Amino acid sequence: MKLLARGLALGVAFGLAAATVELWLQLVPFIERRMGPGPSFLLQTTGLQVALGAALGLAASPLLLLRGGRWIAVAALALVWWGLERSVGLDSPLFRRFEALPPAGGALLVSLGLLLARRRPLLPWALGAVLLAGAVVTPRLYLRATTPPAPPRAELPPAPPGAPDVVVVVLDTVRAGNVSTYGYERPTAPEIDALAAEGAVFLDATSPATWSLPSHASLFTGRYPSSHNAHAENRYLDARYPTLAQVLERSGYETFCITANPWISDGLGLTRGFAWQDDSLRAVGGAGLGFSFIHRLLDRLGLQEADKGGALVASRFELWARQRPTASERPAFVFLNFIEAHFPYHQLPHDYLRRFTDLPYGQLRSLSLDLLGQQFGGRGRPLEEAAGPARDMYDGGVAYTSHLLSRVVEALRARGTLDRTVLVALADHGELLGEHGGFFGHGPSLYQQSVGVPLLVRYPPRIPAGARVEAPVSTLGVFATVLDLAELPPPPTLQVGSLVPLARGEAKAQDAPILSELHRNDEIGGRDWPDPQLKAKPRYRLLREGSLKLVALSTGEHLLYDLAADPGETRDLASERPADLARMVARLEEARAQLDLPALDAPIAAGEQAPELDEATKEQLKALGYAE
Repeated sequence: MKLLARGLALGVAFGLAAATVELWLQLVPFIERRMGPGPSFLLQTTGLQVALGAALGLAASPLLLLRGGRWIAVAALALVWWGLERSVGLDSPLFRRFEALPPAGGALLVSLGLLLARRRPLLPWALGAVLLAGAVVTPRLYLRATTPPAPPRAELPPAPPGAPDVVVVVLDTVRAGNVSTYGYERPTAPEIDALAAEGAVFLDATSPATWSLPSHASLFTGRYPSSHNAHAENRYLDARYPTLAQVLERSGYETFCITANPWISDGLGLTRGFAWQDDSLRAVGGAGLGFSFIHRLLDRLGLQEADKGGALVASRFELWARQRPTASERPAFVFLNFIEAHFPYHQLPHDYLRRFTDLPYGQLRSLSLDLLGQQFGGRGRPLEEAAGPARDMYDGGVAYTSHLLSRVVEALRARGTLDRTVLVALADHGELLGEHGGFFGHGPSLYQQSVGVPLLVRYPPRIPAGARVEAPVSTLGVFATVLDLAELPPPPTLQVGSLVPLARGEAKAQDAPILSELHRNDEIGGRDWPDPQLKAKPRYRLLREGSLKLVALSTGEHLLYDLAADPGETRDLASERPADLARMVARLEEARAQLDLPALDAPIAAGEQAPELDEATKEQLKALGYAE
């Protein structure tokens, strides 16, 4: 019994040490990205690793009978731990580089602890607790020290009489082409189909960016990424432009943010204007479970069935709807994000994961994690092997997202306020499923699979049921659309106007250019993809005009597509249609000047050094109360 107790103590110490090393290593990407899970999730993960260490320590306890058994046991624990990490590791040079460090660092810390314990038996445990606590709290302390202080929150002014509630739901990573409402052959989104029948559907909506940070920053500011300056080359949204939450707050709205997407965080400036933000991400880890060794191990053993936080987000909204008085004296703005279609594709409730496939779970999990590794430089899988199962899993994520959206709708219906609520559902970007160059994921291209997204608006007093808008639009117009439906004046900083006239049949085209932008992004992991839209080094800018689509590169190249004749963008027409190319290039330059966007090769101004607003705009913002 004493032998088992010694083995158990050694295993617990090793699990604690390995977990501590891993937490400190995670601080590097945390500082780079300024976001990640919170202390509760980190402690939960540490507890699981300590439990694993305890189990391994018990199994290794017979080694303690050998001469120098403690050192042999420590070495054995490190080798077995490393072997487990290898067995569930991501196929990516970036992650493979670090997977040996936790067990090696854990072995070193435990060895030092054994030496210290000869004189002070409790000292190693005390030092271990301090190291662990430091790893858990340092990310929060770093954000507190480096994030500009939020301005003091003023008392809310009176709201306009009869002001509607506003609910904006982002269906993260859902591309329009895989939603049944948009003609997809699979019934992926019956709940979205039902919502579409009650409002307006925009059949050709383009997102302003291809991943969460710049796309949400654009949604919240009504400006393109090169203007608001929050993107891959400067990952922080500064305070130059009022956000939608701030504008509504200044109009008497209470503002709430409920999301498990780590990019929508205080540390990145995206939650400015929200009076309350829940801790769904910090509690469940979201899509980040795929990056955690211990959670991948539990997944491999069949001991984990988890979504990416969507169920918790929906439950938090349902609780909010039940607890908020229906006759509240103030209107509310609630923002939600469901990240369920995001990779890793297999991280879904199993009934949704298996909705469109009969493949065994282990096979789906393995493929999903290989494609996750490919996003960060791994080899991935051959296209003919991966395309079908990846699409099946992705469609399951779309179906689950649709279900979660229906929970929001039904919560409003049960509360009796659905018809008095401006409800907007859209995606921040889409997803490539191997169609171009065999790439799976999002971020590095402006193909329609990446930027063509669903957009629906429901508000019976102003939006006709069943309206279907075929004209191309930018989701950047959601900001002005919400204010239009709430009968509030827009700030002078918006680059795209309201889409309400289109939904009501009072206009035939959007009132501003339709663009999308992509800044230099190292998320591809350095692989040399042959596709012209999958290069890591150039910046890209897209212009839509009718069925024509121009993609300009900062290297001076141009790509031209006709989406009516070639919806899959398989044929670059730049050399075949020089007149159309010249006209679109000139039109893009006109749009850039009209919107005051920098040239594609212009230097990026970081953080608070970003360009100042012109004096006229400053004065208008001051007059409206958005600036001091």
